Amino acid sequence: MSKFIIDPQSPYYLHPLEGPGILITTVCFDGKNYDLWERAARTALRAKNKLGFINGTLTKPEDKKDDSSKLQAWEMANSMICSWILNVIDPMLQTSVAYTDTAKDMWDTLKKRYAIANVPKIHQLKTSIAN
Repeated sequence: MSKFIIDPQSPYYLHPLEGPGILITTVCFDGKNYDLWERAARTALRAKNKLGFINGTLTKPEDKKDDSSKLQAWEMANSMICSWILNVIDPMLQTSVAYTDTAKDMWDTLKKRYAIANVPKIHQLKTSIAN
């Protein structure tokens, strides 16, 4: 039976000072500032080597009877990231994502609801580029 070892460079690593109550950014999402909040939260998660949990590159491992330590490490890190995301969302908006199971689902739900493409600005930029 092999043990899953978590070194400090691993995305599964959680520093003892990184508890569920920390704020990963000072930008609090209020329903209107998605672009700024998304950028700040993504930067903070990248700095903590946790970006894979929200972009889908670090998926939930399969539960293996002989070694569940990797699954447990993933679940702990995922739960911590969910806490961090909830901490930087306005309390009035938290209920819309509080019952999702993964940080990726939480992230995708927020993006789907609040990321709005600025169609007029995109058109203006494309026109400027074409000229």
